[in-house]
Amino acid sequence: MDKTYKCRNGHRFKRVEGDRVTCPTCNEPAEPVKWNAVDDFSSTKKGPGIRDSIGSVMKTIKDGFN
Repeated sequence: MDKTYKCRNGHRFKRVEGDRVTCPTCNEPAEPVKWNAVDDFSSTKKGPGIRDSIGSVMKTIKDGFN
């Protein structure tokens, strides 16, 4: 399975996982890219909801007309 790698010059490329992977563009050593996990969607903590956001926007609009 291919993994995404990134060298220190910022080049990204896909390659089969290996011990010493070098960038095909600049021949610099590359490290696997760490992707963000999707833990935030399963979190039980609650933040401001969409109603609070809409309410603050509506308040700003009303204050602007007065």
